[in-house]
Amino acid sequence: MSLEKILEKIDREAQQEVAAILEEAREKAEAIKQEAEQRAREQAGAILKQAENEAKLEAKRILTQAQLQKRMELLRTRRELIDQVLKAALQKEELKKARLKKEIVSRDGIKEETLSYDRILIELGQEVENDILEWLKI
Repeated sequence: MSLEKILEKIDREAQQEVAAILEEAREKAEAIKQEAEQRAREQAGAILKQAENEAKLEAKRILTQAQLQKRMELLRTRRELIDQVLKAALQKEELKKARLKKEIVSRDGIKEETLSYDRILIELGQEVENDILEWLKI
C-alpha cells in the first residue's frame, strides 16, 4: 500500500469515528432533552395540582366565611326584631303598670326580685327567641 492510500484510510476512519462520536453525542443530547422535558412536565403537573388544591381550599374558606357572616347577620337581625317586639310590648300601658317579678331559689330560701325594664328585655329576649326557633323548627 502506498502512503497516499494509508493516509486516505486513516482520514476515512477518522471521519467515521468523528461521525460516530457526533451521532452518539446527538443521541445523548436528545435523551437528556427528553428526560428534562419529562421532568419539566411532571413538575408542571405537580405545581398545577398544588395550585388547584390551594385554590379549592381558598374557595372553601371564602364560602365558609360567607356562610358564617350570613348566619351572624341573620342572628343579629333576629335579635333586633325580638328586641323591637319586646320593647313595643313593654310600652303598653298595662305592662307599664305591672311590676314583673322573678323568684330566685337559693339555699336561704325563695326571694322575689322586681325586674327592671332592661333586665326584662334581656331575660325575656332569649326565651322568646328560643320559642320562635322552636315554632319555626329551626
